[in-house]
Amino acid sequence: MSGVDAAVVGAGSAGLTVAVGLARLGRRVALVEAGEVGGDCTNAGCIPSKALIRLAREGADPVAALAEVRRLRDALRAREDAEVSALPGLHLVRGRARLLGPGRIGVRGPDGVERRFAARHVVLATGSRPQVLAVPGLPPERVLTTRELFDLDAPPGHLVIAGAGPVGVELASALRRLGSRVTMVALDRLPLPAAPPEAGEAVARGLRARGVDLHLGATLASFDEALRTLEIRTPGGPVQVAGVDRVLMAVGRLPAVEGLGLARVGLAEGPGPIAVDGWGRTAARGVWAAGDVTGAPLLTSAAGAEGRRVVRRIGLPWLPAVGRPPVVPWCVFGEPEVAHAGPLPDEVAARCHEGVLMRLRVDLAAIDRGYVDGVGEGFASVVAVRLTGRIVSATVVGPGAGEVIGQLAMAIARRIPLWRVFGLVQPYPTYAGAVGALADEFTRRTLPALPAEARAWARHRLRRAGA
Repeated sequence: MSGVDAAVVGAGSAGLTVAVGLARLGRRVALVEAGEVGGDCTNAGCIPSKALIRLAREGADPVAALAEVRRLRDALRAREDAEVSALPGLHLVRGRARLLGPGRIGVRGPDGVERRFAARHVVLATGSRPQVLAVPGLPPERVLTTRELFDLDAPPGHLVIAGAGPVGVELASALRRLGSRVTMVALDRLPLPAAPPEAGEAVARGLRARGVDLHLGATLASFDEALRTLEIRTPGGPVQVAGVDRVLMAVGRLPAVEGLGLARVGLAEGPGPIAVDGWGRTAARGVWAAGDVTGAPLLTSAAGAEGRRVVRRIGLPWLPAVGRPPVVPWCVFGEPEVAHAGPLPDEVAARCHEGVLMRLRVDLAAIDRGYVDGVGEGFASVVAVRLTGRIVSATVVGPGAGEVIGQLAMAIARRIPLWRVFGLVQPYPTYAGAVGALADEFTRRTLPALPAEARAWARHRLRRAGA
């Protein structure tokens, strides 16, 4: 294989999307992977974590649960590997890639030999890696990331989770159900700091209700190996956490840019993400990037969406490069489940004058499905523009949040106003009924006060035009 149309480095969500997409368009593609096909999502993220959550909620034996997680993960890994290897026009190359110059890459295989070939396009989709905090006295053998967690024979007796983002929140709930004592050290004032505050407050209540020892706004100070005691600093002073077996680092991820040879094509070497435009193009001609390595939202869905935009520009260059980047909803599968689409509250405030916004909220207990299911913690909320009903952002907390948010994300992306949502008929009784209830509330507030709503909207428009 002396030359290819595209060399894709990394076989995670973004890389697979690009490589498979281009191969199906008739391009000759080399897909380079140093580890396992599927990337972190298949091997250490979404797939094993969601399997563990399900098994924990079903009351599975802890040891059997971890064994079943590995079985499911390994089976999917093998299937993805076989599907990629069988696709015409796509060549799976095992090894670690580096850029040698414009249009040239080298791949050092498991045997230590480097193969070199030319590529009209190089797509960097190397993903990200877990960030690990240095804690004085904490030995490496007590530290876990998601890359090691699912390969344990049994859950830790006492697990400290550093970080309260999506990974920490999901695994805290699952491992607590499997019998582990769980202490969570949240570096921020609330879990899920990237979520609206009311969602983070609901998650904090849920964690504590299930027996998770939650410390907010805290940091890891030091570890005493002889006593197996971790000292953490909290706003109220130092706290000693005794009997610690393992510490799971869930404090974020860093773009995997090491060793790529970015400087050889004129790109900055890092350690930050690779800068791209809205279509995945870097500043180097013929070099593209997609997924976590660009600093985009660390979501499988976001990586796939970026990959599709790269496929469009490389594989169908005659299509005009127009269109907004997609709205990417996200969901955290804790207890309660939390999903969100659109900008966060601070971003909304920067984009829109408060006087033109309407905030709507429906408690899930107030809709019939929530009532019969006995939902105690849950709501759906939107921020919408007054008069027009255009949805700016949406949050759902509670059962089925990840399923319900899709409707609201589509409304945001397609600028479908609440006036039109009001006319939709939802299946009954479902949690999607909360979407209809939000549209009902918008209509109830707006129609009787239509002249006042029109004046408020016009005042805001005139102020912005005169700014």
